Amino acid sequence: MNWMKENYFITLFLGLSVAFMMTLIISHTLSTEQHSEITIENGDSLWGLANRFATDEPKEAWIKKVMVMNNLQSSHIQAGAMLVIPEVKDNFHINHGTEIASDSN
Repeated sequence: MNWMKENYFITLFLGLSVAFMMTLIISHTLSTEQHSEITIENGDSLWGLANRFATDEPKEAWIKKVMVMNNLQSSHIQAGAMLVIPEVKDNFHINHGTEIASDSN
């Protein structure tokens, strides 16, 4: 106890650090995911939509998430209906392709 009184600035710094970290953890946990609405067209399926919109997660997980978000009992969807899907994030990929040197421009 005597050490904490003598080094109050260290105790204060550690306490504020813990409070700041807890605030970050709680705010990250409570953040809401953005959603988009799309209209289902003829020939659309959840698997096809997953191929188009599920960029960072497995297709099966994306389909399950969409089914929960839309209260779907089965994976059958109807053309013309609105479907709520997770927000599509833009992914920027650098092309690391191989180029072959040639004489032509």
